[in-house]
Amino acid sequence: MITAVAFDFDLKTIEAVQLADVAAAIAADQFCWIDFDNLEAAVANLPALGIGTNSIARLQLDERHHQARHGETCVHFALAEVQMADANLTYNVVHAFLTDDFIATVHNQPSALIERVRGTYQQDFHTRAETGGFLLFELADHLIIGYREALSTLATNVAGIQRRLLGDVGDEILTEVSNLTRALLEFRNAVVGARETIDELATRRSSFVPESTQPFLDRQTVPLDRLAQDAATERTVLSEVLNLYMGIVSHRTNKVVNRLTVVSMIVLPLNFLAAVFGMNFEKMPGLASRYGYAGFWVGSLLLVVSLLIIFRRERWI
Repeated sequence: MITAVAFDFDLKTIEAVQLADVAAAIAADQFCWIDFDNLEAAVANLPALGIGTNSIARLQLDERHHQARHGETCVHFALAEVQMADANLTYNVVHAFLTDDFIATVHNQPSALIERVRGTYQQDFHTRAETGGFLLFELADHLIIGYREALSTLATNVAGIQRRLLGDVGDEILTEVSNLTRALLEFRNAVVGARETIDELATRRSSFVPESTQPFLDRQTVPLDRLAQDAATERTVLSEVLNLYMGIVSHRTNKVVNRLTVVSMIVLPLNFLAAVFGMNFEKMPGLASRYGYAGFWVGSLLLVVSLLIIFRRERWI
């Protein structure tokens, strides 16, 4: 589906138009926003709007980020919005082509970012928009909102794993920690990529990016920096959580080994006594004694009790 909207900044009007009417709206000194919900439609129609083949070719690249490219006919950039679905981080790349007369957004699956922009752009247009660059701010602002929601979910998952470690967990926790660590790293990469793109749009002089919009875009790099730092902090917390888990496992293992050692130290002397008195010599002390068998068990019991007292005194058990 292709949707198009024409903005008249002098009359402060917004009008939905057909793709075939975009040229007429531009000729009437209106700024247009065109949204393509699949790559094929964009590739087929962007050349008629004056977008160069080199810029269109970047739509085919399997990349989550494209540094803003300033061409002769447009500025092309891509933003990776992220969402949490079933504890997994998913991506959706939104391409944008900005010219003097229109901005075209392209995405190959439903975009929460575009839907958020559709929900607020009319109010912002009527209150403070002066050029089509306000849509750049809208995209950056709602992209950050999506990042915050995803990071909040990731932080909740980290806290959940931390709580579970205090209970009885199995080796499956290692897989969960690994997946969450990878998600945090991918999230941070997405934020850093978006930060570089927005910074490029905010600082580089271009006839396609209005100077009045650049200061607003520059401010959006601050929350992006903070999000990247927060993601790094969550990774550090998760690493500490994993270290805590390994420490707990090591402690449990040491307790088991300690108990086995105590048992071995008790059994070994008994084995020695049994081996000695089990030898088949004719003349063995106590072999013919009436109380030899009972004496063996009394001596063994005294030996065990003595060892336990020594172990308790040395705090080995």
